[in-house]
Amino acid sequence: MPERSHDRHRGLDWLTSGLMLAAVGTATAALSSILTDVLWWFSLMLVATVVLAAGAVVRFVTKHGAWGSLAAAIAAICTMTAIFAPGSAWFGIIPTFDTVDALHELEVAGVASIANQSLPASADVGIVYLLCLGVAALCVCLDLLALTWRVPALAGVPLLVLLLVPSLVNPTLDDGLFFVLTASAYVGLLLIRSRPSTRRTGVAIAAVGMVLALIVPLVLPSVTRVPPDSGTTGTATGFNPIITLGDNLRQGDPVLALTYTTTVPGGVYLRLTALDDFRGGSWTPSSVDMIPDNTVDAIGDPPGLVERVPVSPATTDITVANIRSSWLPVPYAPTSISGLTGTWSWEPDALAILSANSNARGQQYEVQSLTIAPSVDQLVAAGTSVPPGFERYLAVPDDLPAIVASTALQVVGDATTNYEKALALQSYFRGPEFTYSEQAPVDNGYDGSGAAVLGAFLVAKSGYCVHFSSAMASMARTLGIPARVVVGYTPGVPGALPGPGTEYRVTTHDLHAWPELFFVGIGWVRFEPTPGRGSAPAFAPLAVDDPTTPDIDESVPVPTVTDAAIAPTGAATDAPVESPTPSLDPSVGPDAPSEPITWGWAIVAALAALLLAPAAVRGIRRSRRMVATSRGSASAAWDELRDTAHDLGLPAAVARTPRQLALDLAPHVDSGGAAALTRLRIALEAEAFADRAGAPNPRDVAVVSWSLRRKAGLWRTLVSLFAPRSLVDPTGRAGVSAPRAGSGGRAASKPPRGTGGTDGPGHVPDDASPRPGGD
Repeated sequence: MPERSHDRHRGLDWLTSGLMLAAVGTATAALSSILTDVLWWFSLMLVATVVLAAGAVVRFVTKHGAWGSLAAAIAAICTMTAIFAPGSAWFGIIPTFDTVDALHELEVAGVASIANQSLPASADVGIVYLLCLGVAALCVCLDLLALTWRVPALAGVPLLVLLLVPSLVNPTLDDGLFFVLTASAYVGLLLIRSRPSTRRTGVAIAAVGMVLALIVPLVLPSVTRVPPDSGTTGTATGFNPIITLGDNLRQGDPVLALTYTTTVPGGVYLRLTALDDFRGGSWTPSSVDMIPDNTVDAIGDPPGLVERVPVSPATTDITVANIRSSWLPVPYAPTSISGLTGTWSWEPDALAILSANSNARGQQYEVQSLTIAPSVDQLVAAGTSVPPGFERYLAVPDDLPAIVASTALQVVGDATTNYEKALALQSYFRGPEFTYSEQAPVDNGYDGSGAAVLGAFLVAKSGYCVHFSSAMASMARTLGIPARVVVGYTPGVPGALPGPGTEYRVTTHDLHAWPELFFVGIGWVRFEPTPGRGSAPAFAPLAVDDPTTPDIDESVPVPTVTDAAIAPTGAATDAPVESPTPSLDPSVGPDAPSEPITWGWAIVAALAALLLAPAAVRGIRRSRRMVATSRGSASAAWDELRDTAHDLGLPAAVARTPRQLALDLAPHVDSGGAAALTRLRIALEAEAFADRAGAPNPRDVAVVSWSLRRKAGLWRTLVSLFAPRSLVDPTGRAGVSAPRAGSGGRAASKPPRGTGGTDGPGHVPDDASPRPGGD
């Protein structure tokens, strides 16, 4: 190829990358109708610029399209790592296994944030991560389609999916300006990458895409404005609410979650659910079956509570505002609830209130509850007993960092009872060594509640409630104390001086996590290890060691009654119970709650289906031709060979006669393929001119196709399968070159091209490929 042609080709590649960047920029800008502020857009453009630029530069240097796409994919991975998890990566850009865990936490947090927020949503770090991940994948896809596989027309498919997102959320949110700008960049892409003979087709495809993008949203139902009694929920019963805590706490402006009045002085903690399953490395709620008989008008007794523990009744009236959850915020321990709409039931272990077909948003209800107030003596008297069946509350993952157990042993020292150990752990976390920070875990790559981050947290000694609660619960389990993590809200802020009838306002900044530890005869007891957040229960005072009495540790309470042991419910053991490793997945079952299906996953599935559509269409065409071949059609067999060669990038112009095409393909097949190719050519010529045509063998088609692909190599074969050129370029879709059988006297009076080895006077093939052995 002349040098001038090379320079022009490279210039077109640079221009193509620029147009793709412009199309991505305008398409992502359409998301401004469903997201607040605009800072997220600059993050998306940074990712898009780096990915497309990396592909363009490497393609320019190597002069090979595939290397450019590979570079774009590597740049996408490194860029996502550098932006979202640099602390866990080598040199800040090379991902490690810890990086995968950190990014997975962001993915889950982003999905949860999408489910929980109303429109326009705040683009928190989880949502921005998902958007950047999608844009990175989109740019790699565009680079492959337009510059490596040379099928720019298909580049409009992922762009169209992105443009449809705001319209799918709400048809009133689409903006025609972004459609026009993106379509303009796409049309420009088609004009510079398409051959003159196919430009009209490309522009027509773009026009059809624009019309569909504008019409489809009008006929699709909106997925917003969920009524309070709808079955659609932002927080489903199979979903882990702890993953959204950090994002909500870091949110710039708090959103009102609920208001309430209560007879309890100082307000109440409001629980959503308890996370008691730690076997998989992250704190998650156990999946439970909905029990229809567990109606909220009569809720069961608190687990483990005996009559001698002091309790007092309380009444709390709650109005839920801007939260959507299938868990209901209630104080512990609820005895009955009235005023709810929808179907709600209570879960016996955590006394969590949940629904399979309703959500909390807009609910107004009254909760009757018991305030449990055990004495220090009763807590100490519980000793170290663990009831039978509590093994799952002691289980820890195999990969729990060793520092967790060793630190727990060091902190509790000579403490003997479970309560003394729990109080020592709480005092340790609320001591001067630890600081509260919502940003430090994100900056240093240990955000989340998983087992892997606990070691980093105990070293850094800085985090927020998720880290403090999960660390204390994990350490308690290593000491043989049943423990779980609870997610809910702190009491909030009173609207006036605290007192009877005072309304408390609770916002998203009041979202909180705290540990609950089990004591025989008392049940589950709340602790507060997070410094600066919440308040410790009255029976668990924050004792401070007096430096003037070094021989006395005031942080360990001295019981006034040592022999008032409370009989446990059922047989108990004085030693920690070894935890088995159940093999059953609690989320599996006919009644197990499922995670919410979000539009994000639906869009990903739609995009995957659209990207696989060309391969599916080509496969259908191939199957139909093979059926026709098995019925004796040599022309169908030849059409399939022509398209297979064209898909592989081999010379297969429609103007080539069967004999010319066979000569062109001869260097690209082995000896077996060459023999099969000759038999198919003879069968085609016989079909056109012989009185009795010999039936082609479908096996010959398979032999030639396999031989062509083997010689072409794995990469070109994959491209031919998933981005077949024959679907978008008419060069490979012209039917047979020779006349069909039955042309009668016309064939006899005017021999067709190809039967005698010449093209006839004045014929010039429409491709410029030299023929082997000719010219």
